[in-house]
Amino acid sequence: MKQSKTIKSYLVLSGLLLSFIGVSSLVMPVEMKATGGIDLSGGNVNALNEARAYSALLFALGLTTITGAFNSKLSYLSTLIPTVVFLSIGSGRLISILSDGMPVESVIKATVLEFILGFVGFYLFQKKKVEANQPSFSSSI
Repeated sequence: MKQSKTIKSYLVLSGLLLSFIGVSSLVMPVEMKATGGIDLSGGNVNALNEARAYSALLFALGLTTITGAFNSKLSYLSTLIPTVVFLSIGSGRLISILSDGMPVESVIKATVLEFILGFVGFYLFQKKKVEANQPSFSSSI
């Protein structure tokens, strides 16, 4: 099935965002976490390991998402990945806000963006799923 330009644009944008955040945090975790008020400068090897592991996952998911914009075999998976990732991270942040209190402004902005991208992805995924289930009249004639 041919992908719409809207879905391709969403996949490229989401994939680039996930890849950029992933590779940036993988290469320079101390600096990237500092933007959210997290101090990893003490050299805690365990915290750095966790930050880099999560970053590598985001990078891989971002690359898969971008690839799906141009490869129809990965289209379904690539539309699902950013939706699940953004809604999961946003939900985790919301739970933390409710449980632990308000984080710095940049984390609040990230949470809002994650929910927006997650809900857009959910909408596009549902739309794509409905279109895929539509009968094709040309094939039955």
